[in-house]
Amino acid sequence: MDLANLTKAMAPVQEAMRKASTERTDTVLEGRAGGGAVVVRIGGDLTVRGVRLLPAAMQGDATMLEDLFTAALGDALRQHRERFGSTPDEQLARVFRSADMGAMMGMMGGFK
Repeated sequence: MDLANLTKAMAPVQEAMRKASTERTDTVLEGRAGGGAVVVRIGGDLTVRGVRLLPAAMQGDATMLEDLFTAALGDALRQHRERFGSTPDEQLARVFRSADMGAMMGMMGGFK
């Protein structure tokens, strides 16, 4: 196989990776705890986008607020794992599943 065919064959994977990157950049997930008294917003790229505390969350002691924050962050991270995968291998497998691998294998001549 020549370089031109290899480049063509990789195009579906590159497109799938671009789409996955865009989805992560555009996604915002909200983790909640205490009936919404604490909300943590994270991006698909795992950046913290914000924290919202209702006055009711601050009525207790610091330990309770820490527990609520931890639970809200855990909820947001759980949503992230469900959406994007738990491990790097799982995340990469999702990218490859979204690519048109049949077309790629055809361009490469399939496995022999």
